[in-house]
This record gives sequence, structure tokens and C-alpha cells, in this order.
Amino acid sequence: MNPLLSIWSQPTKTLEYILEKKSVGYGFFIFLLSAISTGSVAFATTGIFGGMPLALIIILSIIIVYGGSLIGWVINAALYTWVGKWLGGRGKFSDMIHITPAPAITAIWLAPMNFLLIAVYGSRLFEIPTDNLGITNLPLGIYFLQNLITIGFGIYGTVIACKGVGLVHGFSAWRGLGVIAIIVGIFIVIGIVLALTIGVIIISMFSTIG
Repeated sequence: MNPLLSIWSQPTKTLEYILEKKSVGYGFFIFLLSAISTGSVAFATTGIFGGMPLALIIILSIIIVYGGSLIGWVINAALYTWVGKWLGGRGKFSDMIHITPAPAITAIWLAPMNFLLIAVYGSRLFEIPTDNLGITNLPLGIYFLQNLITIGFGIYGTVIACKGVGLVHGFSAWRGLGVIAIIVGIFIVIGIVLALTIGVIIISMFSTIG
């Protein structure tokens, strides 16, 4: 079984295969391919690599995304294990670390589209937008199509994540969705608290100066 292909037609069997047959090293490979695919355009329109050669921009982008993916891999696996046990799961971190990279397989298949955009638009893709209301340097039709395709792949990746969490914990994919929803909710609350805290600090500083 080749998970890069079977994830589309046999997602559950593919997840079982990854869990039983693949080593942790396979996760490094999956995240590397995913970083090459999506990382190559991850900093499009940001302008943070302004003036750099296109090849260097792409290499740096891939390295940054790959490093972030590896850090997120461990964090997500731990959270999936921890929160899943709140919902009655029996999964282990050692199993979750095997299955967590699986959703990233879907992102690998975005490579043809992303590489084509780089080939056509080059370094302009990474410049700060000056047209189209400052949203993108791409034609709006292509921009919306790119985002629609990316969102579609992302939704399917979320389905894979739900199935994977459910497989490891021994419950349904719907409960796996609950695990992911709780984690997202936790991060939203943390983000709001941090934003409010920073806001209060800034207001207090200006009040003191005044």
C-alpha cells in the first residue's frame, strides 16, 4: 500500500497501515514533502524576503515551514492524546506520533499548483501586493481558485485527522472531530486572553505616560 495514493480512496485502511507498518521516520518524510509543496508559497505576498533571489526565498520558506511542522507534530500529538482521553479515549502518545503526519499527505498534492504559480509569477508572488485591494499579486480569478482548492484539500486533511485521532483512541471520527474542536477552542481562548492582556498593558503604559 502506498499511503500517498491510498489516502484518497482508502483513508481508514491507509491510517491503519501507517499506524502498524510505518516508523516515526516516515513522519519526517511526509512533513518534508508537505513543506516542499506548501512551504514554497507559504510566504507569498508577505514581502519579508524582499530583494532576495527566488531560489533562496523558496529554500528559506521550506526550511521554516518544515521546522514549524516538526514542532507542531509533537505538540499536536500530545494534545490529541491528552484531550482524547478526556473524551474516553485510550490512545497512547507513541501511537499518536505515528498517525499525526497523515493529514499532511493531502497537502503534498498541492505541489503541482504551487510550483506552477512560482514558474509563472516568480518573485512577484512574494512581493507585497499593490493591486487588487492589496490582497494578492495574482489575478483575482486565479487567487480565488487557488484558495478554493487549498481549502478543499485542507478540509479533507481535517477529515483524515479526525479519523486518525479516532483510530488511535478507539472511538469514532466524530469524537475525533470533537477532540480537534476542543483544541482549536483552547487556542482561541488563549489568543483572546493574550490579546486582551497586551491591550491592557499598552493602555496602562499610555495612561502612565499621559
